[in-house]
Amino acid sequence: MLHYSYIKFSNYLNILQQIENLDGLKNLQYLYLGKNKITEISNVDTLTSLTCLSLQSNRLTKIENLNNLKELTELYLSENGIEKIENLDGNTKLETLDLAQNKIKAIENISHLEKLQEFWINNNEISDWNTVECLSAVKTLATVYLEKNPVAEDPMYRRKLKLIAPSLTQIDATLCR
Repeated sequence: MLHYSYIKFSNYLNILQQIENLDGLKNLQYLYLGKNKITEISNVDTLTSLTCLSLQSNRLTKIENLNNLKELTELYLSENGIEKIENLDGNTKLETLDLAQNKIKAIENISHLEKLQEFWINNNEISDWNTVECLSAVKTLATVYLEKNPVAEDPMYRRKLKLIAPSLTQIDATLCR
């Protein structure tokens, strides 16, 4: 049996369209499949030791099939076409969640992520402060990137964000005072 703990798939053609043939890698902890043409998160349910999954710059439109990944602490899904934050119910150990540069309109379904420290959701379509308020439930949140969203155009943006989430020590690239 193979005991790989780290795999970084590097291909210069960037032609990987699906995740497959990983069934025997039960001890795999890190999986990097960025800059490909993957259209759905699939065939990862047997990777129960996975702590870091990076699927940046693919063609994903949905967060799905991650429920069995109970050990996941880092999830990188930036630069895709994801429209909604969903299906993270089983990922309660997440500390870093990167959803930058997608098509997300609302911050939702993250209040159960009690260990979340870093949340990158910049360059999306978040325009309603009411959805941002769910960040108040995440008491461990230290860093949030929300710039380049319509809410960030508010002149009171940083102040409002700090009032919503007092635990923040960094908003975008700037440390909080």
